[in-house]
Amino acid sequence: MTAYNYKRFSTSNYDYGSFSGPTAGEEMLDFTLRSLDGAEAKLTDFKGQWLVLETGSLTCPMYVKNINPIKRVVQKYPDVQFLVIYIREAHPGTRRGPHQTMGEKISVAREMQQEYGEARRVLVDDLDGSMHQAYGSFPNMVYVINPKGEVVYRCDWAYSHLIDKVLRDRPKLNFVERKRIVTAVPWIMVPVTLKGGWDALWDILIALPAILWGHLKVDVSSIFRKQSS
Repeated sequence: MTAYNYKRFSTSNYDYGSFSGPTAGEEMLDFTLRSLDGAEAKLTDFKGQWLVLETGSLTCPMYVKNINPIKRVVQKYPDVQFLVIYIREAHPGTRRGPHQTMGEKISVAREMQQEYGEARRVLVDDLDGSMHQAYGSFPNMVYVINPKGEVVYRCDWAYSHLIDKVLRDRPKLNFVERKRIVTAVPWIMVPVTLKGGWDALWDILIALPAILWGHLKVDVSSIFRKQSS
């Protein structure tokens, strides 16, 4: 694994076979994040209400493809607090490199909110990605947490229909936490990745077969584990 705030995307930046962090039925981990105005906010500030956390960044096509579908879920569950946790750039490059200061990271998070019409509240992880790494390190993962602060569901990739199902089935725990990756369509992937630069687009194009292969191996091993249990 390379440094957390990598300069160029590579499959070596991620361990697709590992998903650390609290699982369904376990207590959430608390971290201090920053609002877009710079004020501090703790995850435990949201105890007492249902909470959906999704990670994302300006250069993450997987996150951007969810924005419109998740709006319908947000409208359906007004009692739930939906948060976007701004993490490292998924696909940095010459136009948008890795964050150098906390002020810069907050500024880019504001840009993301305005550029993509993100209506959810955005909180920003620290420069070292403390929360992101403790919760699993995937670029667009999701956690659903109950009012007691316990994880009800998590998944390595966020899908609006699965979040909808989990919220509909509350308070039931959901232990299906690995889903086959469905990449963003080209008209989302290309312009979003280009926010990082042409080099960022090149990086994802040459890495895509390895990304899909890495996830396929995880999917196959999960099937064998289920059959043997």
